[in-house]
Amino acid sequence: TNLVHPLSTGKAVVSTQSTGDLSSDKYDMGNATLTNLWNICPDNLAACQNSDRNFTPETFKFFEDAIEQLEPESGVEKEYYLTNETAFVWKSLRLLARQSVPYFQHIQNTKNLTLTDNLQNIISLIGKEYKKENGMDTS
Repeated sequence: TNLVHPLSTGKAVVSTQSTGDLSSDKYDMGNATLTNLWNICPDNLAACQNSDRNFTPETFKFFEDAIEQLEPESGVEKEYYLTNETAFVWKSLRLLARQSVPYFQHIQNTKNLTLTDNLQNIISLIGKEYKKENGMDTS
């Protein structure tokens, strides 16, 4: 049964009480879709921490296009680099902060460069490291 709070306007009622079957750990969220979503996993915190829920891309995969653009033989003009897009810069810094904190030391050591130039340098370093680790080092 749904209980309405005495101060509630009665418009939105969400019940965290059992669906009537006391042996059940299912909760009625007041809407069939929400109820189904809420009851998919008995332990919602464990479901959120599951490795299948990690949607953060691998560092190299995220920067792959930018690495290619920064190579001189790609022929991409500097004004068309991904590093000139505000959204890409923001996502890049978020990813680096989450997965590759040591790259921020590089920014600290090159304070006189713009954020875009620093990011381009970091992306070049990531590309070089990836090639070296995977035996693709051409230099």
